[in-house]
Amino acid sequence: MKYLEALHRLKIFHKKDVVVLTKDTNAAKEILRRYKKQELISQVRRDLYVATDLANKASLATKFEIAGQITHSSCLAYHSALEYHGLAHQVFYELYVSSKEIFNHFNYEGISYRFCPSKSDIGVVNPATDLLVRVTDLERTMLDCIDRIDLSGGIEELVECFAIITYVDENKLLDYLNHFNKQVLYQKAGFTLGYFQKEMKLSDDFFEQCKSKTGKSIRHLTYMSESDTYFKEWKLYAPKNILSFLEQGWEGVMV
Repeated sequence: MKYLEALHRLKIFHKKDVVVLTKDTNAAKEILRRYKKQELISQVRRDLYVATDLANKASLATKFEIAGQITHSSCLAYHSALEYHGLAHQVFYELYVSSKEIFNHFNYEGISYRFCPSKSDIGVVNPATDLLVRVTDLERTMLDCIDRIDLSGGIEELVECFAIITYVDENKLLDYLNHFNKQVLYQKAGFTLGYFQKEMKLSDDFFEQCKSKTGKSIRHLTYMSESDTYFKEWKLYAPKNILSFLEQGWEGVMV
């Protein structure tokens, strides 16, 4: 039991971490086998373990911490990042985890961890208060969700989340937009954030820069049957008034 305290400090760990403690591969395997049998630790997935609460055997690591340790590059993204930042309107039991390394979707303690290909490390941070967590910052999260509204929970959820944001760094937004260099993202971001310009304290210059990068292509904000109104300014089809979703007053739970 002499290694248990060290594993509790780690909270979430791989076999190699136990090898470092025991200085012996076979001993590490035996420790993992024994502790798992005694429910002192729990196996999340292949080569990923968490220490458990001695009283109730529940994981000591949060779902956000687990997501940040699945691979070397894994981080919370899309709606899961919105949730971490305290903006989510719906309750999701699925975490979107961006990673350069592919991993199979898996379930642990009622949460489904879903792999999403990583597009870039730009805007990925380790919060000072949650060193085991990796997550896209607010501005990167907003652009990712605009780019993939389906992974943000849908247009209703996106609008509900954006409606409570009171400030964003527009220089970061422009830096990230320039990094991704996608005309369609400039279109979608300029159009969507225009509804929240005052609340988010975005300048007119931000939208002028977005317009200058939109090109000539006509796009759809969401799927065609929903995005049925053409907005000439952005060369974009979108729902007639996305703010109308704020007036519907529904509560949602995603399972």
